[in-house]
Amino acid sequence: MKFFRLVWMLVAVGLLSLPALAQGSSKVVRVSPGESVYQIKRGGATQIAVKIDVDEGYHINSNRPAEKFLIATSLKLDRAAGITTTPVLYPKAKLQKFEFSQKPLSVFEGKAVLKFTAHALPSLSAGSHALTGKLTVQACNNQQCLRPQTIDVSIQVKVE
Repeated sequence: MKFFRLVWMLVAVGLLSLPALAQGSSKVVRVSPGESVYQIKRGGATQIAVKIDVDEGYHINSNRPAEKFLIATSLKLDRAAGITTTPVLYPKAKLQKFEFSQKPLSVFEGKAVLKFTAHALPSLSAGSHALTGKLTVQACNNQQCLRPQTIDVSIQVKVE
């Protein structure tokens, strides 16, 4: 009888934890461009920022996680006709020890700003354009990691 109670208790605990495991990282991570519209002249360049806000109590792995099995934060920009971009620059990560890890992990907490430079080719038409990309993140707290997610990023650029 005690064995069956133990089995049922383990099943109940497992079922109660499923929603947490199914929850995606985008529930606690928000992404936005640094400005609503970036101005750029044909043939010119501008630095663009992508802001990441992580809810308190959570962190995301840096772009260079401490362990190979961890999901790195990564911004991949799509090709845009007439606009080229430099590689993304990531902020300095924080090394932090967690209960579940034997060694410190390389993480971003709170706010993180990713930067890159966009160059408009002289042949690019004046007007509104969008730079798009995908941000991959995995948010964790001290007890568990949420499902990794890829979040769409869209940055409005006005070419003069």
